[in-house]
Amino acid sequence: MKSEKNQASIISPFSIVLALSLFCFLIAVFNLIGEGQSAGDSILQSLNFWKDGFFSLLDFTMQMMMILVFGYAIAIFKPIHAYLRKISKIPSSPLYAILFTASITMVAGLLNWGFGLIIGALLARFVYLAMEDKGIKINPALLGASGYLGMAVWHGGLSASAPLKVAEEGHFLANQIGTVSVSETLFTSFNVTMTGGLILVFLVTLIFLSRKDYPYHKPTYSHPLRPISQGEIGNLARWTGLLILLVFGLQFLKLDALGLGFLNLNLVNFLLFGITLFLYKNLQSFTEATTEGIKSSVDIFIQFPFYAGILGLVTYSGLLESVSLFFLETTSQSFFPVLTLFSAAIVNLLVPSGGGQWAVQGPVIMEVGKSLGLDSGKLIMVFSYGDQISNLLQPFWALPLLAITGLNARDLLRYTSWLFLMGTLFLAFSVYFFF
Repeated sequence: MKSEKNQASIISPFSIVLALSLFCFLIAVFNLIGEGQSAGDSILQSLNFWKDGFFSLLDFTMQMMMILVFGYAIAIFKPIHAYLRKISKIPSSPLYAILFTASITMVAGLLNWGFGLIIGALLARFVYLAMEDKGIKINPALLGASGYLGMAVWHGGLSASAPLKVAEEGHFLANQIGTVSVSETLFTSFNVTMTGGLILVFLVTLIFLSRKDYPYHKPTYSHPLRPISQGEIGNLARWTGLLILLVFGLQFLKLDALGLGFLNLNLVNFLLFGITLFLYKNLQSFTEATTEGIKSSVDIFIQFPFYAGILGLVTYSGLLESVSLFFLETTSQSFFPVLTLFSAAIVNLLVPSGGGQWAVQGPVIMEVGKSLGLDSGKLIMVFSYGDQISNLLQPFWALPLLAITGLNARDLLRYTSWLFLMGTLFLAFSVYFFF
């Protein structure tokens, strides 16, 4: 019941995208009227723009769903579930438990955001129970915040939606910026330094927060944890997974020519598909696990067409050009990266999906960045940092964690807001001086 109340108190992400769609539609209509068209023609034309864009991101939608589904399926694999229970007993003090949970969660989030989200939630729950069994008092809300930090670093990792999307041939911004390899985004000293620095800031902030004794509510567990075991009969899934992993391994023959630049969203999902099949061994177990993961991806499935519709509105109506000109006239080359960071953080509160947000903001950011002569790869990463940092204030992705940990949303936000503040200050300072 408590989990249901938490969810009910939060505005539906679907209602947000509908409101955003209506807002962009009205702006597009007024923009066309301003260009001399009649109100009726402007409305009809804007509706057509919306319709033309509605299904323009179907491949991107599928890609983002698969990342979450396979990450979720790997996280609930019974041996991984059992291993998390085992290592949750390692910490011997509250501070050790908090830093332990945060570190593992952030590493998992850098590997795959869906994996990190579920791993962090499970670990926060298991560590709390282990500390309780030892008779050691620990703040479950701070522990939950530690288990949520994977969502604050994920866009600098291997499942980053924006950097991996622009690495594909023929992506939706290819006409603007061409193909941008991950060697220019994820695998740069800029990203390694920024992500490493952000992790350090989070750990130091957690140390200070652990010294504060805020009141909190004890967790109430209502969400069943049902790990799924490997199949006992048949090896078809395992052999299929092994074949996929072999084919993926052959891609490393391209290392000499491209470095790690061959990686994109499709290849990452190809790898995750192979790993999941291999782990579950049996097709029935694999299907059962991915079915659980698909339940968590429904919001992406429903909302992404509306984000694509927004993209159609801003692109075809001339809004993109107008907004780009506004930024060009009001910002400078040195300040635009910081503006990109803050705008991405703000928009993420309205558009909870990094992929959906990139579809909406990417065209504007890249157009202005190109006109100002800024490095496209770095600018994509700055957008990524802004998107990920405000996840700490974003209730959408916190819902699975709240359900698993039994936490109160208000208690969680008390700590994630501090982590957001310190992380944002670090990112803004670093982007301004070191972009």
